[in-house]
Amino acid sequence: QSSPDAEEIFRADMVQQIATAVDTVAINGGGSNEPTGILQTSGIGAVNMGDNGLAPTWVSVVNNVREVSIDNALGGNLAFLTNPKVVGKMRQVVRVASTDSRFIMDENNTLMGYRVVQTNNVPSNLTKGTSSGVCSAIIFGNFNDLIIGQWGGTDILVDPYTGSGSGTIRVVIFQDVDVAVRHAESFSATQDYLTT
Repeated sequence: QSSPDAEEIFRADMVQQIATAVDTVAINGGGSNEPTGILQTSGIGAVNMGDNGLAPTWVSVVNNVREVSIDNALGGNLAFLTNPKVVGKMRQVVRVASTDSRFIMDENNTLMGYRVVQTNNVPSNLTKGTSSGVCSAIIFGNFNDLIIGQWGGTDILVDPYTGSGSGTIRVVIFQDVDVAVRHAESFSATQDYLTT
């Protein structure tokens, strides 16, 4: 219990949990007492797959880039952001059926020359029509236009009283964070990819 290694593991876990929470709301925030994330920002480009969602297509990838380009926002730190389910599906679907043996996403982590970053913080439980809780999202845009502001330091409250009956200590962490999409035109998203 007094090992400095145990304390270091605990500190690293706290930092990871805070970073994950911030990333999650930056991507898809908008709930109670949460900043509005990219996917909940009005005015971002939308590339829809169908009434009940569809598997990823090459056309949808091109159209996400097209949406940002039409708005004269094709510059800065451009990238795709999605989850591992979408990446896995894109590595199995051909770009053009029966005429092109290349998959939407091949060995390198790029689409149309733009890097692809994957994280489980991009939702895979979205709903479109009858596809309830099974749709995934992909975002394309200039991530320089995603502003994350943090105020003050991280406040840590060590509470030895709540779990005193069982001999445990409760640690509560507070961090003031806000997220803003500087220019909605800098982003486009598909939120109804089916990956199963």
